Amino acid sequence: MNTKLIISAILAVTLIGNAAAQSAANTQASEVAQLRQEVRELRETVERLLAAQPSSRTETSATPAKGPNAEKTPATTEKRLSALESTAARFRFSGDIRVRSESFFQESVPFRHRARIRARLGIDSKLGEDFTGGFAIATGSLDDPISTNNTLTDNFTRKPIGLDRAWVSYQPGQAKWLRLTAGKFAYTWQMTPLTFDSDLNPEGFSEKFSFDVKNNIVKNISVTALQLVANEVAGSNLPVRISGEDTFAAGGQVSARFAFGKRVLSTVSGSALNWVNADSVAKALSTKVLGGNRNTNATVGTAGNTVYASQFLYTDFTADTTVQTWNKKWPARFLIDYVRNPKAASDQNQGLWFESTIGRQAEQNDIQLSYAIARIEQDAVIAAFNESDFRAPTNVLQHRLSLQWLVKKNTTVSVTNWLGHTLNTRLKNAALPPGTAVGSKDPNLNRLQVDLIYRF
Repeated sequence: MNTKLIISAILAVTLIGNAAAQSAANTQASEVAQLRQEVRELRETVERLLAAQPSSRTETSATPAKGPNAEKTPATTEKRLSALESTAARFRFSGDIRVRSESFFQESVPFRHRARIRARLGIDSKLGEDFTGGFAIATGSLDDPISTNNTLTDNFTRKPIGLDRAWVSYQPGQAKWLRLTAGKFAYTWQMTPLTFDSDLNPEGFSEKFSFDVKNNIVKNISVTALQLVANEVAGSNLPVRISGEDTFAAGGQVSARFAFGKRVLSTVSGSALNWVNADSVAKALSTKVLGGNRNTNATVGTAGNTVYASQFLYTDFTADTTVQTWNKKWPARFLIDYVRNPKAASDQNQGLWFESTIGRQAEQNDIQLSYAIARIEQDAVIAAFNESDFRAPTNVLQHRLSLQWLVKKNTTVSVTNWLGHTLNTRLKNAALPPGTAVGSKDPNLNRLQVDLIYRF
């Protein structure tokens, strides 16, 4: 508005000055009168503009902005942020990175040292009121089901990463005691390294029925049914043609949790897992299609015609007891697992795992000590799927001593020593050092692992 006034004033002064000059020069009354008329008309125009200016300002400020660039109200922004937070809350990210130094010592065998890494990343999500699901990726050789380690070698080449889990679970809100799981998932039943490696994620289906009990001693009773798919045969899915059916395992587990006072909690379980057409596993190992553990089970046949001498039915009993000691930082745990394979072709059909632990890994600077021993006969379990750090997966006597220190809330330093030897070196497929004669004593293999683990 001030600008318009100034411009109007300048124009008026200019016209008056011109009129005066023209009047003095020409002294013509008619021209002066004409100029004065123009000044009056200009003045009236300015006054009309001034009268309309306040109304225009009010109208402009009162008219709300429209269009896609209009400023969002605080209420709209808050609503959108709440919706975003609600969506993000449905997802949970987890993972870890482990760096390992590993050394091998065995009499008459050259010393070996290697560095290894492991990286894992998982995402879990609540898919609805009754469904959860997720997936995870991990490092490791894609033909190895029991290890997520990559050795630092091969001239700086990139390391493989594969799909480690992919699963969906259904647990209805009106029946929390039921949980149905399908896909490639974490163990839904109680197990130990005697039967399965902790890095293996089974594939197939699980139906778990878990009931909490209001009793001074019995706290929970659970029943889990399992249908595990190991290998699907469609004519020829291996380099050596396989004639036969799919390989799978079916069975289940019954478990009960007990509380004895306030300090002792114990879970006891019994399970049976029947393997059907397991020979495809033996053939995959013999043709190097399946990596990981070496085969130490008894076999018959040669090369691509290798099959197991035994069939496999895991009848397994486990007892896991935790005792809260005088100090909450030092709980004690005792775990025993006994497995027997009644379908074995020989009496080499039993396995035993015992583990004792003191300490915990909950707060910074917590320390945990553990000792375990395993004695596994040749055909007690399938050698392809149990603990990968044993001297041999079966036909072995194995010790494990470990210490874990929780340096930070998400960082652990671990030292583990594995000491083991083959039980009977006369058996076919027994693990022996190169050049050692059958029937000779197998020197203890000392395997030392130092780990740094970061979790996020």
